Amino acid sequence: MRRTIPSTIALQCFEAAALNESFSQAARVLNLTQGAISRQIRLLEEFVEQPLFERVRQRVTLTAAGSLYLDEVLPALQNLEASTLKLRSFQKLGGGLNVGCYPTLGTRWLLPYLLRFANDLPDITTNTITYLDNAHFDAKVIDIGIVQGDPPWEGFRTDWLMAEELAIVASPLLLEAPVSNATDLLDQRLLNHVTRPHSWRIWFESQQQAVPDLPSGLYFPQYEMVIEATVAGYGVSILPLILIQKELAAGSLRLAHPHIAQTDSAYYLLTPLNKVYIPKINVFRQWLLEALLPQDSTGSRS
Repeated sequence: MRRTIPSTIALQCFEAAALNESFSQAARVLNLTQGAISRQIRLLEEFVEQPLFERVRQRVTLTAAGSLYLDEVLPALQNLEASTLKLRSFQKLGGGLNVGCYPTLGTRWLLPYLLRFANDLPDITTNTITYLDNAHFDAKVIDIGIVQGDPPWEGFRTDWLMAEELAIVASPLLLEAPVSNATDLLDQRLLNHVTRPHSWRIWFESQQQAVPDLPSGLYFPQYEMVIEATVAGYGVSILPLILIQKELAAGSLRLAHPHIAQTDSAYYLLTPLNKVYIPKINVFRQWLLEALLPQDSTGSRS
C-alpha cells in the first residue's frame, strides 16, 4: 500500500525552517543550501496543496495551516527518530535499559543488585521506572520489570523470582514483646498499604484462623510510608519480610507475632514478549536470576 506521505527530507526541511523562522538558518542546521531548502518546502506545499509559510523580507512565518501541520509532524518525526535509534541498538549489548519496580521494593531490595550489575556490566545503563501497582506497568516504556501477584501475565515472558512472606511487626516503642494471640493486636491502630487491603485476611487464613472483624486503621500509598509510621510507633502493620530486613536487624521493628505467612502469590520478573530477543535485556535477566540462586555452604552458587 502506497502511503500519502511526503519525503522525510522535505519534512525535516519544513521542521527546521518552522522552528528557526528562516530558510537560511534551516540550511545551516541541515548542512544544505538555502536553494535546496526552498525547493523542498515548495515541493511539500505542492504535495499538501496548502501554503505553509508566509515570506516577509528575510524571515518566514507559518501560516495557520503550517502551524497546524507542525503540531502534527513534530511528534511524528520525534517518534520516528526514537524508533530508529532503538532499532539501531537492537542487537547491541550496551545502552540503556529501563527496569520497572515498585518504589519501596526498588529502594530496599533491587538497588543493591543494580549497583552490582553496574560494576559487572558497565556498558549497560539501567534506568529505574517505578509504578505503584501492576496496572501502571507500561510495556512500551519498561524493558523488564518486577511485579508481585499471580500468573498468568499475558503478553510477557514470566520468571519466578521469590515467594512472598508476610509478617506482623511493630516498633519496640509500641510493643515490648510479641503476643501469642494475634487478635490482641487488633486493639492497636492498623497501618495498611492501599493496594494490599487483604493482607490481614491472608495472614489469618494461613493459620487456619477465622478472620476477625478488622478496624479500619490508616492507609498509605507506599510501603515506605507504612514502614516509617510503624517504626515511629503509630501502630502495627503487616509487611513483606523482604522490605524490612534492615529494621529487623537494627531492632527498630520486631515481630509482633511469631507466625510468618507464606502467601500463594510471589514476585515475578516480566519481559514484554516483543522485547525477549533484545540482548541487553536477556543479559540483565540472566544475571539477576543467577544472582538470586541460593548459595551452598562454601559460598558458591548452586
